[in-house]
Order: sequence, then structure tokens, then C-alpha cells
Amino acid sequence: MQVVATAIPECTDPDDVSVTVKAFIQANLPMELLELLEKIIMEPSPFSDNKSLQNLLLLTAINSDKGKVVGYINKLQNYDPSEIAKIAIDKGLHEEAFTIYKKYEQHAQAINVLVEHIVSIDRGSDYANRVNKPEVWSRLAKAQLDVMRIKDSVGTWISMKCSVLCSSITQILTSRLRTHPIL
Repeated sequence: MQVVATAIPECTDPDDVSVTVKAFIQANLPMELLELLEKIIMEPSPFSDNKSLQNLLLLTAINSDKGKVVGYINKLQNYDPSEIAKIAIDKGLHEEAFTIYKKYEQHAQAINVLVEHIVSIDRGSDYANRVNKPEVWSRLAKAQLDVMRIKDSVGTWISMKCSVLCSSITQILTSRLRTHPIL
């Protein structure tokens, strides 16, 4: 497409870019829009750091070319990580959401993706060891307890050395043992 290949990448007028992007959206041309946004954002241009265009590139890829999403996540720096990650989760792109949260050091959200959506306690444990943040350890311990990995959960709580949390785990364990006796 001539517009994508030459005209828009050389354009410096935001209004021209905006009109073109809107036309692609209204014409329901997601693959062409993706190609256009790649040219505008990934190649040096006055619009390369435009937050709205980076968000639109990611959203278009999430909806029409999922294989490109992780590459964009890793290359782009100026998008709304929380919003894009939530949409990625809604679309079933859990690894991509985890990558966003990890990249932007949103550790509590990253551990939630690991234990709730990817459902990997072991990866959650590796992540907790790597970032060593109380909110991550706490969420991991709760997830371990939820899947009845009681020994792991107690070890996680103890390693946190937090008496308030140890009290909480004692209450939870007492309640669980009443409903699920060991013997």
C-alpha cells in the first residue's frame, strides 16, 4: 500500500497521521493498520514515542496478530502498561501480561498473573526469589495455601519473618485443618 510505504512514514503533521489512522480503523483494516503503526512507531519518526500510537499498536496486535505482541512489549517504552496488561489478560495473553508487569516492576500484579492465570506456583516461587518483595512472598504463600501446598506455604511465611503474617497463617491453617483433617 503506497500510503503505508512512503507517505505516512515521511509525514510530520500529527493531523495527517490521525486522519489516516482513523480511516484504517473505520475501514476495519487491522493488518494494514498494524503495518502503518509499525512504520510510524518502530522506524524513527516524530511519532515514535507517541503514547497513544504505541497503545494502539499493542491493542491492534492483541486483537489481530498475537504473535507480534511480545516483541512490541519488549521494544516499546511509552505505553500504558497497566491498561495493556489488563487487556492482554482479558484476551488470554497471560505470558504477555506477565512480561509487561515484570518489565515495569509491577511485582504484585506479575505474581498474580503467575499464580492466577498461568497457574504456576513453581514459577511464582522463582519470581518471588528473584524480586524478594514482601507483597510477592505474601501472594505466593496464599497461592500455595490455596492449592494445599501447606508445607511450602508455611516455609514461605516463615521466611518472610513477619509475626503478623505468621498469625494469619496459623488462623488459616487451623481453619483448614478443621475441614481437612490430616489423619
